[in-house]
Amino acid sequence: MGCLQACTDGIATSVEVMIPCPWTAHAAQVFAQRSDIDIGLHLTLTSEWDAVKWRPLTHAPSLVDEHGNFLPLLVARDGDTRPSLDRVDWSLDEIAEELRAQVKLGRAMFPNASHVSSHMLRHFADLDPQIGQIITDLCAEFSLLDDPFGHGLPRIDGYPKFPRDGAVRAASLVQSLSALTAGTYIFIDHPAVHSDAMSDIGHPGYKDVMEDRTTCLAALTDVAVKQCIKDMGIELIGYRDL
Repeated sequence: MGCLQACTDGIATSVEVMIPCPWTAHAAQVFAQRSDIDIGLHLTLTSEWDAVKWRPLTHAPSLVDEHGNFLPLLVARDGDTRPSLDRVDWSLDEIAEELRAQVKLGRAMFPNASHVSSHMLRHFADLDPQIGQIITDLCAEFSLLDDPFGHGLPRIDGYPKFPRDGAVRAASLVQSLSALTAGTYIFIDHPAVHSDAMSDIGHPGYKDVMEDRTTCLAALTDVAVKQCIKDMGIELIGYRDL
């Protein structure tokens, strides 16, 4: 709902959907009524939260933990002892089958989807070029764009991670936008509304997820941010516009 509000009341134009996750069916119902909002299929091979998990759509024993869920990390991180996909003997065939299942179901649930992107990595090709080729082939088959972010659009940070304060983030975003020169840029973040479910989401090193994501929504819907975009003549576009 935070993503929807960021688009209807704010400056967002595109929403990514992780097909194996909870609430995907609800997202399909909500965004079926909003064909103007660009939808991306956010391909996922990981399940990072402690209290909320998801698992492959296919039989993929090399991609899961002892409970059948995706591993928490794609690539090992310093100071993070949780399992990562890059340190197990994963099967390329299983990844290919799983990504195909996600794209096929995503196309069925979100027929207006325009593109795919990769979860927790700039592009899965960075994990292994063979995975990148699988995605390229799937995009050609299902008429989707292969993540323009993964092909070099400069990314705007917008605001620092801290403090988790909507007003501070909005002011920083105005400053960031005001400094832009002519060009095409991308801004990516995770807007959310306050909810009991959000309060339970987190993992070691990132326990204040709700505070982070609700203040993101506050910044994206801020009046001063929208006025800055209007005053500067910034054109907001989605993936399909590329």
